[in-house]
Amino acid sequence: MQLLPVMEGLHSAEAFNPAFLEAFFRRAREVENRPLEFSEALRGRIIATIFAEPSTRTRLSFESAAHRLGASVISVTDPKTTSGAKGETLADMTKVIGSYCDLLVLRHPSDGASRLASLHAGVPVVNGGDGRLGHPTQTLVDLYTLYRKWGDFEGRTVALMGDLRNGRTARSLAWGLALLGARILLLPGKGLDWEASFERRILDKFDYRLRWGKHPLFAEWTGSSEARVLEPKGLVQKSLFREDPPEIDKLDAIYLTRMQAERGADVGSGGYPGLTPENLKNPLMESCQILHPLPRCQELPASIDHDPRALYFEQAAMGPIVRQVVFLAMLGEDKWPLPSLAPLPAGSREHDLGLCPNEGCVTRSEGIQAPWRVVGLARRTFLCSYCDSLLPVDYAGCRSTHRVHPVHSQAALRISPENLRPFLRRDEATDAGYTWGG
Repeated sequence: MQLLPVMEGLHSAEAFNPAFLEAFFRRAREVENRPLEFSEALRGRIIATIFAEPSTRTRLSFESAAHRLGASVISVTDPKTTSGAKGETLADMTKVIGSYCDLLVLRHPSDGASRLASLHAGVPVVNGGDGRLGHPTQTLVDLYTLYRKWGDFEGRTVALMGDLRNGRTARSLAWGLALLGARILLLPGKGLDWEASFERRILDKFDYRLRWGKHPLFAEWTGSSEARVLEPKGLVQKSLFREDPPEIDKLDAIYLTRMQAERGADVGSGGYPGLTPENLKNPLMESCQILHPLPRCQELPASIDHDPRALYFEQAAMGPIVRQVVFLAMLGEDKWPLPSLAPLPAGSREHDLGLCPNEGCVTRSEGIQAPWRVVGLARRTFLCSYCDSLLPVDYAGCRSTHRVHPVHSQAALRISPENLRPFLRRDEATDAGYTWGG
């Protein structure tokens, strides 16, 4: 059985590549500076927006982007008004709505929902935020906001602060920043750090290394003066080898996120990290751009709104511009082409690994088996194709030879992805007709 076809549309920041981002930023500049040139670009096209979670900025900026390009919009803003409330599956709903439109934007509470929808919609699907997994168009907004200030990301240090465990915008942005060569400083709230497997994928994919850095201000935010830093190998900064861990003496940007209480986030009595006007007087923050995907809570006081370093309302204003470029890339590719996104395979359901371990995965809510995909060159890592959760695999079989090997062995690494068959236990492989090694 071959791996299923790639998923059409934009579902993850993992699909970005440097050539795409560089061209995307240039096109966004064109749209921002010469909006009238694009005002009829998608005349006659219909864009559907389906928002099964509350949204203000994302939904309205997508719909504003469509109107600015001359497209028509049909919308679902309350899942209680759809046939989903009657038990209709996401697959059926998107298959029907896909027949009414040329492109579908989906926000959904389940991780990986847009990927599942893309296999049934028949039109490109754009992820408007799914569960805690990711928000790729918000990452394009965030990156473009910084691009307008910097032009280049290499050597920049960007801190991600707040709820990294449940904050989909921070996860997507981390992937984008690593792709552009930035250093990433992690300042999670207590008990709100992301899982190690996600961080390991960033380190492996981009040949990054994990280091620690320190600054007294970190203790005010997280309770510890030390923080993890993800950075390109070979990147050297002033005091890097003079002390361990080195002092972080400058932040180029800080990205705050609110606590995602709707996903069960809770820091108890430990407090939640955030900025104060006093923080901005610290030399660490002297030239630090402040971003936030909004809405905000106590972590970002209104008293700093007029500080020239506060970019979050400018960031929000970039939403329609960036999403116009997304629509042009998907529906106007003949006239406004961009380099291709990296394909995400839809994966294979041939396995006996059981349910996806992520209870928030769309496969759980839809009652279907989780397909798998494989990543990594130096090691085999099996992920749920929809929600990217790590699947428990200890043995890798080869479908052409019907031999099975330890998943991290050299023999397993030589098996092409489309020829793999994952197993949790050796006896399961034997029962399936596979023989050991050799």
